[in-house]
Amino acid sequence: MKAFKILAILITVLCLAQTKLDAQQLFRRTQYVFNPYLANPAVAGTKTFSPVMASYRQQWAGFSGAPTTYTVSAHTNLPNSMGAGIIIFKDDAGGAISRTGAEITGSYKVDLNNEDQVSFGLSAVVSRFQFDSSTLDVLDLDDPNLLTGLETSTNFDANFGLMVYGSEYYYGFSINRLAQTDLGVKTTSELIKNQNARHFNVMASYDYEIDEELTFQPSGLLRFTGFTPVQFDIHLKAIYQKSFWLGVSYRHQDAIAPSFGVKVGDFVAGYSYDVTTTKSVRELSPHTHEINIGYNIPRGDPRFREQNSIGKRRISRSRLR
Repeated sequence: MKAFKILAILITVLCLAQTKLDAQQLFRRTQYVFNPYLANPAVAGTKTFSPVMASYRQQWAGFSGAPTTYTVSAHTNLPNSMGAGIIIFKDDAGGAISRTGAEITGSYKVDLNNEDQVSFGLSAVVSRFQFDSSTLDVLDLDDPNLLTGLETSTNFDANFGLMVYGSEYYYGFSINRLAQTDLGVKTTSELIKNQNARHFNVMASYDYEIDEELTFQPSGLLRFTGFTPVQFDIHLKAIYQKSFWLGVSYRHQDAIAPSFGVKVGDFVAGYSYDVTTTKSVRELSPHTHEINIGYNIPRGDPRFREQNSIGKRRISRSRLR
């Protein structure tokens, strides 16, 4: 728990030190705790079941050309402490710019001295980047950056992640677009390169069992790049009877998001509603919707199966393998 406390202090310091936020290339998720694999490839294979998840996010609902994101993911544990996973995504950043692609993940787990483990994950990422200037209403029709019309390119990159986890907690970090490869999109200046930017994520979660029926789960996520300040999310969740939960998220200088979810057998579902707090954006549309659904494919001996995918895990290290 000493390492967990150190990470919590680091998160607090970074949050207090940063106040300004800038745009980032990758799509965001309000319910990152619902499917942490989307934020960290090291999550792949750390469950005793195989989760298959789908999500849809409509940002700034009702605003023409607003971003929408679709994802489908799955991961599983393999023999010899290995894990594997896949993510398929389509991210429309607002009509003119979109990305469609897939991530293929491999992971490896190492036992620690106690009953906890550390997992390392590496994903190969292939994506198709598209820029369609014909969808824009522009003031300068002779802008040289807009004369090409429709541009598409295929890009390859990688993500890396590390996660330490036990029966009550996890914490770790990931680096997205590790190689910062060129997008292959034309630019009018030799000094400007259209390329992937390296993104950094730090995440942590802790399950505190109040009694046999109620669990309290605080969690946090930091996101930043080499040229943008920190953006942080804080999420608080109350889980009842390991089957129902209510939560609320706060994203600094961006939104407050209530959420709820349910687990019925091996099926899970969650919904969040972002209320935009930024004045300039709120005037256009204060609403963002995110829907997540999933199915946890059982694996192994049912006596050792993890019964609660959204609450506290009471399983030994041997059952995580």
